[in-house]
Amino acid sequence: MSVSQNLPNLAIGYSAPRLLAVLAVGLLLSLLFAVIAFNPFDLKILTPFQITVCYLGLTVSGIATLRALWRLVGNREPVLFVTRVGIRDTRIADDTISWRSVRDISVWEFRSRKIVVLTLDPLIADRFEGGLLKRIISMMNEAIGAEGVLINPGGLNIDGDTLLETCKEYWKAGRMAYAPRPVSEEPEPVD
Repeated sequence: MSVSQNLPNLAIGYSAPRLLAVLAVGLLLSLLFAVIAFNPFDLKILTPFQITVCYLGLTVSGIATLRALWRLVGNREPVLFVTRVGIRDTRIADDTISWRSVRDISVWEFRSRKIVVLTLDPLIADRFEGGLLKRIISMMNEAIGAEGVLINPGGLNIDGDTLLETCKEYWKAGRMAYAPRPVSEEPEPVD
């Protein structure tokens, strides 16, 4: 039995404690921005620019808070699947990225967060570009040095280092399964 047959299929979902922390911070920021923006104490030291920034902050933190709440309450299913065949992140696309199409696996660090970067064959990478928003985000990521498909472990039950090691292990096993076997020479017939 080969190594690739011993690897279990992994299904990774959102982490409730991490989402609760994001929810708490989002609620706190939303409350802070709302108090400043609505100015219940009728402070005269706030400029219209500061109030506008607070309204913008309230909007952004409110959307982030609602998104965390939605993930916490509504999404109990796994979102990241790692198998012997490939990896599938339903946040990116519904298709599985085959290990055969992955050229390299690396880590990209941004503000002490580790994000796994899959460098794909160019023909396969075009399938995962998605819509206009995903293309814009992809171009922004390339501008700051992250080229490839990004698998972000933020909010999941796994950290960046563990995800990187897991992906590398499955990648090696998946590529070994498709490696060409050495051709054995046929024995010479005995007279």
